[in-house]
Amino acid sequence: MYSYSEVDAKYRQACELDLSGAELLADADAVRRDCNGIGAEWMGEYLRNLVGALNPTLILAADIHDRRYAIGGDSVARARADREFLENGLRLADAAYGWYDPRRYIVRNQARKFYAALRAVGAAAWNWEDEA
Repeated sequence: MYSYSEVDAKYRQACELDLSGAELLADADAVRRDCNGIGAEWMGEYLRNLVGALNPTLILAADIHDRRYAIGGDSVARARADREFLENGLRLADAAYGWYDPRRYIVRNQARKFYAALRAVGAAAWNWEDEA
């Protein structure tokens, strides 16, 4: 669980980078409740911490994504949340590393891999609402 100061720093960073969904990080109590780093709850804390340690640049995108999943909705909302993760991940990679730095492209590729995983198996974690 994040501390209130960590949540505040995440919110400020998301706003500075103009990430989509940054406003979802303004509610510190919701962030502390909903956000668990990169990975599903069933993965366990140890594995999520490992994935986060290997992909620290993408944690902020995952936090916004966790909030979207907690809010839930229909299949269209889920697809938008997953796409938002990808777009935020690409933006974070570009913000963290210059065009000449190979790490930029490694992080961008990881964001694409996580996006594919979300589309394949993320439905189990989504907070579904009845579709009209």
